[in-house]
Amino acid sequence: MRRLLALLRAESGQALISGLILLAGVLIPVLFLVPLFARVEQGRLTAEQAARDAVRAAVQSPSSTAAEAAAEAAVMRARAQTGEPLQLTLEGEFARASTLRAHVRTNVNLAHVPLFGSIGTVTVSGDAAAPVDRYRSLLATPAP
Repeated sequence: MRRLLALLRAESGQALISGLILLAGVLIPVLFLVPLFARVEQGRLTAEQAARDAVRAAVQSPSSTAAEAAAEAAVMRARAQTGEPLQLTLEGEFARASTLRAHVRTNVNLAHVPLFGSIGTVTVSGDAAAPVDRYRSLLATPAP
């Protein structure tokens, strides 16, 4: 009987169990946070790339209306590829030696739970700027 009580009072193996409980308490939240940060970073990269493509397409256009249409088309292509709801804002004057700026925003869902939908969103944005060539010819009116 004394041996049984001595075995029950012995503390060998408790450190292992405590370590496993602590490890599970740390690793399980990390397993949920890594995909969350990856989703936010993917949205940020998508917004930055869409802004860069939009401003590049805009400065290569022959007129200001064509520049807006080209920028919107570039954002639509990015939206079709990624499925992100991208919103474009184009700033600046379309004139020789001026700078055009594109701002693209998107909302990233933090978590998606079946039957409940998305839980929380984060707004991320991407900005890009490009100069209109100083020596190029620009159309005063849009071409037919």
